[in-house]
Amino acid sequence: AFFSSSLALPAMAGPSGILLLLVIAMPAFLALADTPHPYCDHPCQNELSLHLYLHQFVAGPNRPNRNEEFVLTPGYPLGFGTTLIHDWTLTNTVNPSDTIIARAQGTHIQASRTNANGWYISQNIVFQSGRFAGSTLQVMGTLTEQSDGQWSVIGGTGEFTKAHGTIKYKMDPASNIEDGIRELDIHLIYTPNYPQATQSGTAALAKLLGGCHAVDNCCCKKY
Repeated sequence: AFFSSSLALPAMAGPSGILLLLVIAMPAFLALADTPHPYCDHPCQNELSLHLYLHQFVAGPNRPNRNEEFVLTPGYPLGFGTTLIHDWTLTNTVNPSDTIIARAQGTHIQASRTNANGWYISQNIVFQSGRFAGSTLQVMGTLTEQSDGQWSVIGGTGEFTKAHGTIKYKMDPASNIEDGIRELDIHLIYTPNYPQATQSGTAALAKLLGGCHAVDNCCCKKY
């Protein structure tokens, strides 16, 4: 006699039937396991502190080592609107001849009508040597007559993807009439720009198996 599958299922309800179903389903589970699929929900964030020295060789005549130039001098009181473009160097020591770790490239503008030293700064810190070579930080802030202050890190690229943090600076006693040296304490939180982590399996399989399946450089959300 002919029996439909719907009539045959009840007969498989015992242990032997369940075992048979698992055997039938096994190829599907193996196929899922053999399919690489990224199921890490979000990468880990790193925290980093750097200590560097910034060298500002000031602009002006008879300053052959200058690393900044005047772009605009409108002549308003207190130098309001004066704009310079800079390519300041960052080293590990106060010695400007030391290996250049990075360059602070951007502009600073005299943006105060009440203070002759109210400079607005927008710059990229471009790393050119060491483990962070090729990565950048986007930095904004001010320079005033105060010997110390703080800038904001509002972004980054390369190793410093999605960076945010602060840069505390203070004038170093080794500064001279040509080289304004600032000691920088850089504190960052960022998402390392590693290739997207993958591991055999799928999100559905990971959920089925339970828990978080962590991979290197990846923080996984629990299912």
